[in-house]
Amino acid sequence: METFLKFLSKYYALLLFVLLEAVSALIIFNGSVFQKSFFSRLSTETASFFYSKTNNIFDYFHLRDVNESLSEQNTFLQQKIKHLESLIEQDSIKSNVPSDTLLRFIPAKIVSKSVDKINNYLIIDKGKKDGISEEMGVISSNGVVGVVQNVSDNFAVVISVLSTKLKISGKLQNSNYLCSVIWNGFSPFSGMVYNIPEHIKAKIDDKIVTSGYSSIFPENMEIGTIKKITLNATTAWNDYKIQYSTNFMTVSYVSVVAFSQKDELSQIKKTISEQ
Repeated sequence: METFLKFLSKYYALLLFVLLEAVSALIIFNGSVFQKSFFSRLSTETASFFYSKTNNIFDYFHLRDVNESLSEQNTFLQQKIKHLESLIEQDSIKSNVPSDTLLRFIPAKIVSKSVDKINNYLIIDKGKKDGISEEMGVISSNGVVGVVQNVSDNFAVVISVLSTKLKISGKLQNSNYLCSVIWNGFSPFSGMVYNIPEHIKAKIDDKIVTSGYSSIFPENMEIGTIKKITLNATTAWNDYKIQYSTNFMTVSYVSVVAFSQKDELSQIKKTISEQ
């Protein structure tokens, strides 16, 4: 208390001046319409200025994430090109390479997505005008994302891997044993593979990839990695919990897989089912 009193006695004049100035400003502000308008406008402009600067800073740092995503996508495409070039270099398949490729990839940006529902969807900024159609596969630089369900001229709705409605045809990379990957309905990071015979040997961190037995996804696209193997007491077969290769919390850019002979393949499949 004694220290406080000494402080007041030393600076009372300055404190009194500041108090009177504050009271004067308050009186002026409340007593004049012009002053109210001026101070209100000044306050709005000041807040807007700081909001603009803060937003610019946020956008600047967000660009780093965008650039990282684009860099990953570029790396992924370069790896694929190198892989194809190495295949073409082999004389055994040179003569079998078609003049025009069966697959092309249409880049797109995710404009809306969900990860916390039973059946999650994404909306991408490409549609019919860009060559997108229903039942096209959607991938990221890391792996499978989903399948196109509905298309408008400029946008497309993609049913996500994080949906209990979607089953992805896959296989164990090490053994080529076929399986189906489905979402467990809980974590946006993990899915399930059920009913794998016990004689099929798999271990933690083995990869699950696409089978290629459809016109939706090319072969050997990563779906996920085995993180837990459990013996199912009912079936006496193994269930695998996998971690998805795509991080659905952060993914922003994708590619849509366009298979040039999709319609022909679908038609020939129909003839089989009708027999």
